[in-house]
Amino acid sequence: MKNNKLTLFGLLLFLGFPFLLQFLHLELMFFETGMWLLLVLILLWIYLVEKRTIATIGWKTLTVKTAFSGIGLGLVIFILFGLLTTVIRAIGLELSQETAELIASQSIPFLLLMALRAAVIEEVLYRGYAFERLYQLTKSKWLAAFVPVIIFTLMHVSWGVGHLVFVFIAGAIFMLVYISKRHLGLIMIAHFITDVIALLVLPILLEA
Repeated sequence: MKNNKLTLFGLLLFLGFPFLLQFLHLELMFFETGMWLLLVLILLWIYLVEKRTIATIGWKTLTVKTAFSGIGLGLVIFILFGLLTTVIRAIGLELSQETAELIASQSIPFLLLMALRAAVIEEVLYRGYAFERLYQLTKSKWLAAFVPVIIFTLMHVSWGVGHLVFVFIAGAIFMLVYISKRHLGLIMIAHFITDVIALLVLPILLEA
């Protein structure tokens, strides 16, 4: 019972942290820094409070095969991103021009760091930690999968309603692959590949 209370507290704390950062309307650099702080807090919580290891959130040793699988999945998701963006624009759903302009104003090294941050921290939080701990509490894979995907989607609400469609679908695919493989590193690589390309071409797609 005590462990379940700790688990629930950790879930509420860490899943709520990104929304707090958004509520504070921090500049992009401070938001990114805050998210890296979140990763540190999660790792400290796992090791010092839960007395567990990162193996309990799906971390396994990376292999060449895993890396190539991640790259392949990332490319598939990016192609899906392009197709969905075209459809979303065609049916008139909102895409945030402000977000596109903010991204376009950043340097390529900073965009690469943004993609790395999203790939590492969002996967640790929404796929690894949230799924595994919710599954521990609920014993339901579907509930443990659905809740983090919804929260992950809502975290991107500032990107515009249209973009949320892609985020939800991509998040669901990442979650299904994670449940199937239970390999956090694979999903991180896929997420990085998707984001690093998307962040570089998103302004072009939105302005076209």
